[in-house]
Amino acid sequence: MFSALKNIFKGSPDEVANTSDAETTAKLAMEKEKQEIEKKLSQSQYELTFERNKMAVALSGITDAVVAVDLERRITIFNQAAEHITGYLGSEVIGKPIDQVLKIYDKNNELTFLHYCPINTSSVEGVVYNQHNLKIVGKKTSFVNLVSSKLKEGASVNLACLISMQDVTGAEQLEEMKMDFISMAAHELRTPITSIRGYLSVFIQENKAILNTEQMSLLTSINMAVDQLMSLIENLLSAAKIDRGVLNVSYEVIDWPKFVSDTVTVFQPRAKDKEITLEFVAPAGAVPQVKVDKVRITEVISNLLNNAVNYTEPGGIIKVTLEANSSEVITHITDSGKGIPPEALAQLFNKFFRVTGAMEGGTKGTGLGLYIAKSIIELHHGKIWAESSGVGKGSTFSFSLPL
Repeated sequence: MFSALKNIFKGSPDEVANTSDAETTAKLAMEKEKQEIEKKLSQSQYELTFERNKMAVALSGITDAVVAVDLERRITIFNQAAEHITGYLGSEVIGKPIDQVLKIYDKNNELTFLHYCPINTSSVEGVVYNQHNLKIVGKKTSFVNLVSSKLKEGASVNLACLISMQDVTGAEQLEEMKMDFISMAAHELRTPITSIRGYLSVFIQENKAILNTEQMSLLTSINMAVDQLMSLIENLLSAAKIDRGVLNVSYEVIDWPKFVSDTVTVFQPRAKDKEITLEFVAPAGAVPQVKVDKVRITEVISNLLNNAVNYTEPGGIIKVTLEANSSEVITHITDSGKGIPPEALAQLFNKFFRVTGAMEGGTKGTGLGLYIAKSIIELHHGKIWAESSGVGKGSTFSFSLPL
């Protein structure tokens, strides 16, 4: 009886043996599973290292600079092109806050880190900043076209943004040399042209009584050509000042509807000569005053009206209208002229751009007028744009000025 009880509580020898075998089998299975996991981890680590090295080799061969920044503003990727643009080695900047290493300027204004790489944990994906001709200052100064992008999974992998920079330093230096030459040439030409203009004016005044119609017509044509040449010189000098950021403005508060109406009146004779109806439509309600540089803004309106007259056929209509809201006054100059091809709209305000082909219509110019107009409006913290349904359907040029 006692032996039976002992077997019940302690188990039989066969049962003890079976338990020992089960434990051994379990241990062997666990050991095998552990080895499998270690093997997989080792393989994953190898694959990650391979992918990292592959990416590093790929980035080193890219001609554009690539910089990755984490959520604490620290640089995590800095390829060879970035080293070339900034003068820093990757080992010098990895792990450092980007805004302590690099200074980025849009013209004369320094951009903060939040301008070109906003830190947030949203799931926004794609380009968040895109700007041309920025100045970047590191160990050396370069000019770049900068594009900053975010990934949807950025927050989970500690990536604030991925910045790519195209080096345009050579093109910028060439452009600066070109504008230096143009500025110097324009300055040198201004004096003799002014003299020719003065002598011609005096000659016409003193001899108009003895000159026949044909002679007066020739002298008038010469005088117009001199005026066009002087206008070209002034445009070249203005463009050079804009590029250097030294175009000055002097603000004063004015009655905007009256100012626009007076400027339109100056163009009435030209419109009449071309049999074009030029109309200023007075606003129905009151328009608040604006603060502008009268000389510069006159240049803008005159340029837009001049283009409207040039590109509108006889019998056409040009209307100038105003509208105002709580923050700005918008001026529209609408014509029934030749219109603008859709592919040209985005480039209209670029320096030296001119619409080619049938749209030229025999008009002459340098492609600087709209570039200068845009720069002047931006100096006034406004915007300028153009709309057209296509060739032959007229166009509307508009600009806004803050109240």
